[in-house]
Amino acid sequence: MTTVTSAHPSAPLAEGPAYKLAFWAFLVNEAFLFGSILASGIFLRVGGTVPWPRPGEAVALGPVLVATLILMASSATFNESLDALRRGNDTFAGKWLGWTLLAGAAFLGIQMYEWWDISRTAAELSGSAAGVLLSNPWGAATYMQVFLLATSLHGLHVLAGLCLIAWLLRSGRFHDQRPVEIVALYWHFVDFVWIFILSTLYFL
Repeated sequence: MTTVTSAHPSAPLAEGPAYKLAFWAFLVNEAFLFGSILASGIFLRVGGTVPWPRPGEAVALGPVLVATLILMASSATFNESLDALRRGNDTFAGKWLGWTLLAGAAFLGIQMYEWWDISRTAAELSGSAAGVLLSNPWGAATYMQVFLLATSLHGLHVLAGLCLIAWLLRSGRFHDQRPVEIVALYWHFVDFVWIFILSTLYFL
């Protein structure tokens, strides 16, 4: 008598590379979103008749450089967390994730201060509460419109990343390598996008 046994894969497809592929597709879509905004900004700058502000004129470069260093450091702490998890050290994985959460929150706090300071200064110079959007005192209003759109959208992505990290910590899912890898991939993407925003809108 022959016994027939059904063959089962060692791991379901959802636990294999398929979930990473799906998440990469999502990130590519997000990259197109940010790319279209920055490309539109470059097009408006090149094709416009009113000059854009010079680097450091409309936006102070000191705080944003500090914020950038903090954001880059958060990627490093996230990598340390993932490495600790792969070594089986859950305690250090949670601690490094906590530092990542604090660094991301600090970056977002600096960015919120930057928006407030720009709006306040623009309102004082132009005499209008809407000066930063409609009558940019440093040059073309389109600069501030693109600037606020790109940085606020990026800020929302940072906030979403902070929520995901907080969820990993609160739910204890940082013990599971798969969700940590996905959130790490998202966080590194957010950091990568910031480099393009920085170079295009702050230093170009």
